[in-house]
Amino acid sequence: MSIRIAFKMMGKDAWYAGFSYLKNLFHALRYNYKGKLTIYLLLSNIQQSIPDDIKQYTHEIIEFHNRRRRHLLQVIDRLLKRLFSFDLVSMKILNDHKIDVLFGQMIDNKYGKIPVLSWFPDFQHIHLPEMFSEQEIYNRNKIFFKTAKLSTLIILMSEYARKDFESFVPKYSHKVKVLHPISCIPQSVYDHDLNSIVNLYHLPEKFVYLPNQFWKHKNHETVFYALKILKDRGNKVIVVCTGYPGDSRHPTYFPDLWQKISQWNIRDQIIYLGLIPHEHVLLLIRQSICVLNPSLFEGWGYTVEEARSVGKQVLISDIPAHREQNPPKVTFFDPKDSEELSEKLCEIWQETSPGSDIELEKQSRDAIPERIRNYAQSFMSVVHEAINEMK
Repeated sequence: MSIRIAFKMMGKDAWYAGFSYLKNLFHALRYNYKGKLTIYLLLSNIQQSIPDDIKQYTHEIIEFHNRRRRHLLQVIDRLLKRLFSFDLVSMKILNDHKIDVLFGQMIDNKYGKIPVLSWFPDFQHIHLPEMFSEQEIYNRNKIFFKTAKLSTLIILMSEYARKDFESFVPKYSHKVKVLHPISCIPQSVYDHDLNSIVNLYHLPEKFVYLPNQFWKHKNHETVFYALKILKDRGNKVIVVCTGYPGDSRHPTYFPDLWQKISQWNIRDQIIYLGLIPHEHVLLLIRQSICVLNPSLFEGWGYTVEEARSVGKQVLISDIPAHREQNPPKVTFFDPKDSEELSEKLCEIWQETSPGSDIELEKQSRDAIPERIRNYAQSFMSVVHEAINEMK
């Protein structure tokens, strides 16, 4: 009999990781369990954006919340949520669709006997409190604790995040399951002539690729200052950037960066393409000489995971999540040391040719089927455990 899993929609332009997580998980589940499970996608409202590469995997899309505010059931529902964190209306919707398990990001309500799997992206506010206001930290702590208490099981992406969870809420550490995400690479990425992506965006053939959102903790400034150091020494390195240009917590971060770029006279070394189709991201990874991630903190480095799955070397910050990922062709650097980064950037620039790394791509493509299978099996093992917990 098919298991019915309802997934709350995650992700938006400012935070593509939620889309990426669901898309790759759905692909892995279909790859291994087609016909044995049914995927439902839950929306907070019917106008919510859904990328086509997520929509293709879903059996049905459901609007999760009844918005008839004067309906007696809605009044009772609001009261139950406030007093007992019990979501009556949503539970009825889930039961109407015979849902076996609910999955979503930090779900802080109960739904009767339906088991809840809550996904925590990271505990960044604990490690980088300077990036948050006191109110934001308070709100995060509150919802993290409530989610830990109410969820049947908790899914984290790294053992490092497990240690954070155990420190934060040791009482519920027995609920934690660590599943390392993977990135599934379409065959079309390898079929493309890489000249097409270079010509499309009028790029130089040789460049370093930095595909991170422009959030302050992603640490672009260290990279840009490293380029200034290199330019002052007569070395010109080109960095291509993509990603969302805003940071709600630090709204002036992006314009401040570009002011510094002008002051440091490195405008001709940084190419910003904005938000681009995800397949183009993967093609730029293939064409680049390396993928760069200078982030100060990650729950799991998607930039690193995508480079690993494509088959590209990485130059990445020496932080716990990146160490745990440990991709096959990696150079680490202190994310607060532009001098060290400049030296390693220069070395890779001089020693590496642009375009596909044939040997590393072969290794990655050979490993992908087993990695996808293991990921899907691990997730379904957690699903079955959650169902058994509620019996």
